[in-house]
Amino acid sequence: MVCSDVTLEDLVDFHAGIDDFDYGHGATIFGMGVPTEAVYCIRAGAVKMVRYDPAGGEHIVRVLKVGDVAGFESAFADHYEHAAVAVGDVRACRIPIAYFRRFVAQHSALQARLFQKSQDALREAEAWLSELVGGTTPARTRMARLLLRLRVGSGDRIHRFSVDDMAAIIGSTPETVSRIVSEFVRQGFLVKSGSGAASRHFRGDIAALEKISQEG
Repeated sequence: MVCSDVTLEDLVDFHAGIDDFDYGHGATIFGMGVPTEAVYCIRAGAVKMVRYDPAGGEHIVRVLKVGDVAGFESAFADHYEHAAVAVGDVRACRIPIAYFRRFVAQHSALQARLFQKSQDALREAEAWLSELVGGTTPARTRMARLLLRLRVGSGDRIHRFSVDDMAAIIGSTPETVSRIVSEFVRQGFLVKSGSGAASRHFRGDIAALEKISQEG
């Protein structure tokens, strides 16, 4: 967490302005280009960060999971750089931007943590492009890498995005992604669990997916 370098006493007054909110599958937490009003610490679920092109096309630029902060890259800008959309049920801790900016200004340790977060996000974006998007790497390999990135913690549970979302992320077609997922299911590398968009997920054979992710 970005606040791990400050004391409990420091946080008491700050927490007065914080609330938890629940978002259903597909809910927009904040929109691209709208005024920056808050940052959101993800407490449960996954969030896709989306950029829209002038034609209305959707480009998923990053996926946030538990412990990540949505909107921090726009915390000192007037408008959000991306939209944040819930994938499945999401719980997020909403920190009003005025509180957040004041708190950062008063705590140098948090400033350093935010700088580190920015560097981590940049590295993640670079890895996203090099490991997942297009190129000559087989789609099967890129799908395995994506599934590993969607893993929840250190267990075998994997966030289950829609076929269209996964295709958009790896730069492939929904038909190709559907075929690869079906192949992984037949081979026992994936098991579909849950019902409905809000709770569905995969159980994955992590060792098998890691092996496939090294192919090509």
